[in-house]
Amino acid sequence: MRITAVYVRQSADRADSVSLETQEALCRSELPPETPVTVYSDRGYSGKNTERPGLRALTDAIRRGEIGTVFVYKLDRISRNLADFTRLLELFRTHRVEFRSHTERFETASPMGQAMQSLLMVFAQLERETISGRVRDAAFARAKLGFDTGGPPPAGFRKVRGEILGRRTNILAPDENAPVVAEGFSAYLRPEGSLTAVCRTWNAAGFRTLHGGRWTPNVLCRILRNPVYVQGNADVYAYLSARGAVLCMADPLPPQRGIYLYADRRYNRSRFTDLHDVLAVTAPHRGTVAPEIWLGCQKKLEASRKKRTSGKGVRTWLSGMIFCMRCGSAMTAVQGRNAVYLICGGRKRGKCSGAGAVWRVDTAEALAGQLLAEELERLRGAGIMTVSDHNAAQIRSELDALKLRRAAILQSLADPDGTEISLLTAAASQIAQRTELLQRQLDSSGKAQAVSLPEWSETDASAKKLIAQTLLSCIAADGDTLHLFLRQISPSSGG
Repeated sequence: MRITAVYVRQSADRADSVSLETQEALCRSELPPETPVTVYSDRGYSGKNTERPGLRALTDAIRRGEIGTVFVYKLDRISRNLADFTRLLELFRTHRVEFRSHTERFETASPMGQAMQSLLMVFAQLERETISGRVRDAAFARAKLGFDTGGPPPAGFRKVRGEILGRRTNILAPDENAPVVAEGFSAYLRPEGSLTAVCRTWNAAGFRTLHGGRWTPNVLCRILRNPVYVQGNADVYAYLSARGAVLCMADPLPPQRGIYLYADRRYNRSRFTDLHDVLAVTAPHRGTVAPEIWLGCQKKLEASRKKRTSGKGVRTWLSGMIFCMRCGSAMTAVQGRNAVYLICGGRKRGKCSGAGAVWRVDTAEALAGQLLAEELERLRGAGIMTVSDHNAAQIRSELDALKLRRAAILQSLADPDGTEISLLTAAASQIAQRTELLQRQLDSSGKAQAVSLPEWSETDASAKKLIAQTLLSCIAADGDTLHLFLRQISPSSGG
């Protein structure tokens, strides 16, 4: 015998909300006293999704064939999402379960009843999204005034109770690690400073991250970019505005105040490198880093980032030469937990799921090095010990790579796989402009120079990169191997 299930849910215990007990009593009042009832409840869970223990237990019982009727106090108690509600109705129909609501009086057997249920769910979802929008707007309004928006304090700060406009809130104050963090900015800015060196110093001194872990360059980079540490002035705000931030400055501008960055979490973006539509708010606390030091760190970080993306990075001699075979995007070196990886730029932007998306640097270097060693041996066997370089091996390498990337984009335009056409056309335009510039540089290049071809095993990283740029057009990666595109080298090219 199948039984009747009563499902009740209450997301928050407020004065204007109907309690679980009241919901159950109202449902039971419409059932004969002898009706066997099992109650499934979820206290403190939102109706925006189906990740609720009570609802999971109910659906499991339905699939086992134990439930004949599901009774709720109100339609939005079981779901506030139209897609989820539609799936639940399909589950009910599949297992011949009747669905009833105390508040909304209709049946589910006819198409008209099902249409009415769907229509009501549209309004339930609209109500949820409207409430979420009001909460977001209130959070933005508080953020613009400098109120604390939650979350743990940054390294070097603690939270203390304070007031803004007569209302209590948390305010950042330096803790015992504040001098260490401030010195980290100065240490990085020195000529010999680097992310790795600062991390090594902090780890050796026993200074740990907020989660108790060791410092890594990626984590430290987020600290150095965060304007919460800077003593904000006009130059700092001008820098943030130039990067797209929306300024919420006090007038007149208080001296030496830190700056909060507040972004809408619905949009997935790099918090400190893409500041478009991000609020830059004058914070109530005093910064711990002088503005010239903070701005100097930003300049050095950006120069290092440009160096990595231009193929001059120090993590691998493959940088600037290796591309994803699917989308044509450059593969950049990224420090992982246990190794350095080459990541397809298209995958990092969510635009590529190709097989060439991720390679370990040591694996890629070993495979490419083996193929280059074989090519060097072939050239020396043909009596070629040097090849000519018109001061343009790197220019030619980039031109050849751009041709391959352009071909990949044209293929994507001819056979779209979900990538936005506007993105592809924009990329093609950038490639055309870069190609024209490089061609002019190549046409004006100087006298030829000789590049020697030593034993591969005897070369260091810089020599390997020079040899690779001289002998290769580019490297394309797929899921199984690397494809090396060799230049045509003839005996007349060298002595």
